[in-house]
Amino acid sequence: MQPIIQAFVHLLDPMLRSVHRVQEFTGDPQCMLRVALGFSDRDLQLSDGTWIRRGDPIVELHLWNERVPRMPPEGPDLAWGLRFYRRLVASLRLVAQWMAQHPEARQARALRGETSMVDPARGLIQALGFDLILLERGAKGWRRLRYRMDDFYVWLLMQAYNPGSLRSRPLHQLERVQFWISREAFLRRYGRSRRS
Repeated sequence: MQPIIQAFVHLLDPMLRSVHRVQEFTGDPQCMLRVALGFSDRDLQLSDGTWIRRGDPIVELHLWNERVPRMPPEGPDLAWGLRFYRRLVASLRLVAQWMAQHPEARQARALRGETSMVDPARGLIQALGFDLILLERGAKGWRRLRYRMDDFYVWLLMQAYNPGSLRSRPLHQLERVQFWISREAFLRRYGRSRRS
C-alpha cells in the first residue's frame, strides 16, 4: 500500500506547490522549508502587539517534506528531535536571509504556516516564537470538511515521506492549526544580528 501512496503523493504534491506558488528559495540541502508570498486571510493581533489585517502581505512557510529527517520506525527519540529542531532553526535563519535580500518579501507584515499536528507538537512551535491558532474550533460545514481533507493529505505526506512519524500521529488526533509571527519578531529572532 505504501508504494501506491508514495506514487500518488509524488504526482500530486508538485501540482499543489505550483497552484499555491510555493518556491524553493535556497540551494542549501539542509533547508527543510519552502516559501510562498501570500495574503492574510484574517484580522488578528499577534502576541507582540502587531495587528495583521485581512489582505496584508505575508510569507507562507511550507515544510519541505522530502528533507525532514527520517524518523525511526519506533517513533521519535531525543536524537531525532534534536536533529529536527536544529535543522528547523537553521531553515528559519535561511528564510530570514532570503527576506532581507528580496524586495517582494520585504513587504510582508508577518509569516504564517498551516499544518495538522498533535497536541505535543504545539510546544515546539511556540518555543520557536510563533503564535498558534486552532482552526477547527467552531468550524462547521464546508470549512470543517476542508480541514479534515487537509488533515488527510498531511497524513498521506507523512506516510509517503516519513512513516515513522505516524506512530505518534493517528489521523483522528490531528488538529489543523495556523502559526504566526510578525516580521519584526521573526527577524529579531532569526535575522543576521541574532545569529552573531
